Amino acid sequence: MNNRFVPGAELVRIDAQGGPLALLARRGGDADPRLAPVLLVHGATLGASLFDLPLPGYSLLRELAGMGRAAYALDVRGFGHSMRGPVMDAPPEAHPPFPRLAQAVADIGAAVEVILAREGVPALDLVGFSWGTVTSGAYAAANAGKVARLALYAPLYGERNALWLERIAEPGDPERLLAGIGAYRLMTQGALVARWDADIGGADPALYRDPGVAESIFEIFAALDPASRAPGERAFRCPAGALADLLEVFNGRPLYDPARLTMPVLLVRGADDSTSTDSDARALLEAIGSRQKAYRTVAPGSHFLLVERNRAALYGRLREFLGR
Repeated sequence: MNNRFVPGAELVRIDAQGGPLALLARRGGDADPRLAPVLLVHGATLGASLFDLPLPGYSLLRELAGMGRAAYALDVRGFGHSMRGPVMDAPPEAHPPFPRLAQAVADIGAAVEVILAREGVPALDLVGFSWGTVTSGAYAAANAGKVARLALYAPLYGERNALWLERIAEPGDPERLLAGIGAYRLMTQGALVARWDADIGGADPALYRDPGVAESIFEIFAALDPASRAPGERAFRCPAGALADLLEVFNGRPLYDPARLTMPVLLVRGADDSTSTDSDARALLEAIGSRQKAYRTVAPGSHFLLVERNRAALYGRLREFLGR
């Protein structure tokens, strides 16, 4: 653990069946035992530390803890503090894309069990981001009794997304993942900024993000993976299993049944998000089985709204849903 990158957060180690996992944990000074704990699940590129940046006003984990609840963020196997293991230590071509949906759902399950035992409660609130909305949704659909409320930020369901198929599918064959994608990929600072800018589109990035934030995020994740290098520049290893899952999603094939979501559900996305689209979110809303469901948008905001200038509006939507 390096306290420069998770200031004040507790690092909780889990000996899970699929390998060692890690949780970041924060608890407010006036924690209310009557409130359900909350678990945050990350997306395809950046792990749990994205929810707890060491920048003033950039920690959703701190925000939730400040509401008087125990707040946790999970690093799925291969990400961040859960990077250790034979797959990530081997060359990327030695293994297929890793981890896949079933493995991520198992990791969420292991984290949930630890949190419920630590907090002495039967259920928690679950918040997923991007690919994490698929993994969290799949977990909640199969374990409704352990999820009190489900919030899906930048939700992904099952809509053909030509923009993303151009990025991750073989040219001329959208059913096949791009050749050469192995267990993990290397993420440089330039690639991270380019990914963010691509979702903003042609708008001025300065309208969306504060100076230095993207660079700080890269430094945090690169420091968690000091052994990794891209040719001639710093990089961090990023598991590629999510891309294989998203190939299915972006070909219009949902990976779980939202009709089995019986708890209250919130969908929230940045209005300018080209990865999580309005039409896909509305289709998911319609398919969710719960009668207590809502869909909200935040403008301006891209896929990375969580760490953009307008992040407080996202925090507000989550506060309204999770409440006190």
